[in-house]
Amino acid sequence: MEIDFLNVGKGSCTVMSHPSGRLSIVDIDNSHIQDEDDVLTDPIKFINEKYYGKSIWRFILTHPDMDHMTGIDELFTTREIQHFWDTDNDKEIDTDSADFGPYNKEDWEMYQKIRQSTADPKTLRLLRDASSDCCWEQDHIRILSPSSDLIKLSKDTAEGNSDKYNHLSYVLRIQYNGIVTILGGDATISAWDDIYNYYKEQGQLNLLKAHVFLAPHHGSPNNVNKEVFKHIDPDYVVVSVLRGVDYDYSYYTTLAKKTMYSTKHNGNVKLSIPAQGQATILPEK
Repeated sequence: MEIDFLNVGKGSCTVMSHPSGRLSIVDIDNSHIQDEDDVLTDPIKFINEKYYGKSIWRFILTHPDMDHMTGIDELFTTREIQHFWDTDNDKEIDTDSADFGPYNKEDWEMYQKIRQSTADPKTLRLLRDASSDCCWEQDHIRILSPSSDLIKLSKDTAEGNSDKYNHLSYVLRIQYNGIVTILGGDATISAWDDIYNYYKEQGQLNLLKAHVFLAPHHGSPNNVNKEVFKHIDPDYVVVSVLRGVDYDYSYYTTLAKKTMYSTKHNGNVKLSIPAQGQATILPEK
């Protein structure tokens, strides 16, 4: 299994090649378009070159913020994608009057289109510990968040509150050959409390332990939940963050028992987990 944490800039993109042969993409960001120094990775070019001719089994949008879906129009137009993971959110944008700033209106319009799709891609809105005949469990993915309570919290949160759509962000646990990776999405402190309380009640706090932890919300201190993260207790922390943007460097450096990597300093970070033998995690620089 391979997991690539791409240096995409302001957003996030994680590419997972599963032992089944299936391919998963978690979020996308085409910041490279505005990258004058040409140091950022074009995620679509990366996918096309590394997985030429291979269909994408699932695209997972952790939550409906533009910095996690920039490039979705190009991706869904040019690649075959079987499944789309959406969230039960109530976000609306008036495309006639909205200022999209560095983002593209076409990406939001594509998102609205595929939200209604029933095939190619088939759209799913999943909750914690959801199961199915095929195929995320076979691909060693467990959904830690959102829960129905977090969906309600999001809908009850006022528009304009920065936590509103982060409350319902997907948090994913991937385990293969004994190596656990947790992708934190943009989950809020409240979301982490919800995750912790649920698994504590189930007597399964061990599920929070991870070897590799993708820090939530680009390492923002506003999403740090120290009481929960001490149970994650990771060897490695990866922070997907743009140059010029601060993150909680001091905390995440301490949290990582071995190394903390940030994409703005280390470039792409690749986690390789063989069926047998030792896993490796290597930064681009």
